[in-house]
Amino acid sequence: MAYINCRNCSHQFEGNFCPECGQRSKEHRIDAAYFLHDIPHSILHVDKGFPYTFLQLIKRPAKALEEYLDGKRVSFNRPFGYVVIMSAIGALLTNQGRLLIQYVYLKRTGETLVQHGSFFTHYQSVFIFLMIPLASLCTWVAFSKCRYNFWEHALINTYMAAQLNLLLVLIQLFSLIKFLITGSAHYSLTLFITGFMTYYAFTFSRLMHNEVLGWRLGLRLGFMCFLLASVYATCMSFAGIIKP
Repeated sequence: MAYINCRNCSHQFEGNFCPECGQRSKEHRIDAAYFLHDIPHSILHVDKGFPYTFLQLIKRPAKALEEYLDGKRVSFNRPFGYVVIMSAIGALLTNQGRLLIQYVYLKRTGETLVQHGSFFTHYQSVFIFLMIPLASLCTWVAFSKCRYNFWEHALINTYMAAQLNLLLVLIQLFSLIKFLITGSAHYSLTLFITGFMTYYAFTFSRLMHNEVLGWRLGLRLGFMCFLLASVYATCMSFAGIIKP
């Protein structure tokens, strides 16, 4: 049997799993079959790589995604399981922030604060999760004929959608602080869109800097942001998050 060079730690070995890091010897490109396997695996198993994945996607998102796509996967929480966990945490924390605002308002005024809006207004984590296929289509179209196929874009967007929950939590914290100081808990969706576009532009500029050179990269990033903003604005309108 020929020796295999581990994609995760570069150790040479024989067999199905690397004896140094535990990664499988056969790690293929991301495709539809990968997601069909990942969804039931993520539901039935809890990986130990959640803290590592979370920190890597904060400190060096593009590099972490590039490593995963290149086959260095053993240390990472799998994408579907990770986005489910992050969406649950994001929904829990933002909902608790909303309840705290209602409690403080009741104590101050003796009245109940009624917060109007659709289901997706109160649970934007669910909305972001459901938007992964459309966001993936946008980034794939913007960077067509580059190294990543549609399913690899879907994986990138799955991890990035998970991290957007952190943005939602920070915005909810901002709303709470604003309410305690001014008595108003309203915030503009411009905050979310600005943070969203900044995160996407930064990450994809690093992911694609060797694929698209010079001013063409800027044009593609601008086109990607235009597509994402248009699709998100349209879907937010349909979902009742923003009023037409």
